[in-house]
Amino acid sequence: MFRVKLTDKVMQAGMPIIATIGNFDGVHNGHKQLLAQLNHKAQELSAWRMLITFDVLPREYFSDKSGTPRLPRIGLLRDKIAVIAKSGLVDEVVVLHFNSYIANLSPQEFVQQFLQTKLGITNMIVGHDFNFGYKASGDIKDILRAGISCNEFSKVKYNGVRISSSLIRELASEQNLASISNYLGHNISFTSRVVYGNQLGRQYGVPTINLNLRKIRPVLWGIYTGFVYIEGTRYNGVISIGKNPTVSEGKVYKVEAHLLDIDLDLYGKIATVEILHYLRPELKFTDLDALFTQIHTDMQTARDFFAQYRNKNGL
Repeated sequence: MFRVKLTDKVMQAGMPIIATIGNFDGVHNGHKQLLAQLNHKAQELSAWRMLITFDVLPREYFSDKSGTPRLPRIGLLRDKIAVIAKSGLVDEVVVLHFNSYIANLSPQEFVQQFLQTKLGITNMIVGHDFNFGYKASGDIKDILRAGISCNEFSKVKYNGVRISSSLIRELASEQNLASISNYLGHNISFTSRVVYGNQLGRQYGVPTINLNLRKIRPVLWGIYTGFVYIEGTRYNGVISIGKNPTVSEGKVYKVEAHLLDIDLDLYGKIATVEILHYLRPELKFTDLDALFTQIHTDMQTARDFFAQYRNKNGL
């Protein structure tokens, strides 16, 4: 478990703590409505606002145990915390590493050990279908029985649509980036540390940065244009999300970005890739020459996109 403080405020001794808990994958507009209710209740109670989430996510843990493919992630942990921080609706994020110990705790044990003893939570807001504990056997009644005041989130529609992470994943499978951005309230981004790749792109005049995803399966798949942010500077890029089938065995998910017309040493730095526009699907080419011929075509298409983007946005 680790904690990320998002505010300059100081939690006073004896101050009530109101919390919510969940995956919050993508932190979409439905999640933000929940956080707004959390904030409203916190103002009534003069309480500290806490969000509890997981990394790995519970469903990823159980997928790994069963050997089934993970559900795609909408965002990485850094992205989740960044969106929550920007909302101004939470004072602190607590990240639990979901593992066999937590998976086997009864609802009563989880409430006592984590919510009460470690975190000192006095109030909660959870979804109407919230379940937790061993085999998801606990619900809001277990929280109330432990003496924690708990309210159900009154879920409402956003522009007439009931938003969920499942809806975002469905839209991602259709490459419907406009609707995704509308329902998220922001573009999909992936933030991670730049790691060494196979250096193959550099040999063909297309150096790339590689983001470390570990076992995380990203929700988008294909070739895109987007912005790349590193140490406060924004670059235009061509972004590949997938498994690079032409040059690898396809066992690892990758986010790679080529910064257009720029070559920098960025290893070890934290980079954010913001997805703007879908170019084409990921393909397996017959050889490297065919692959890099297509990549150079993608680069020119991206340059044309950014030229239009600048004109449209008056940049």
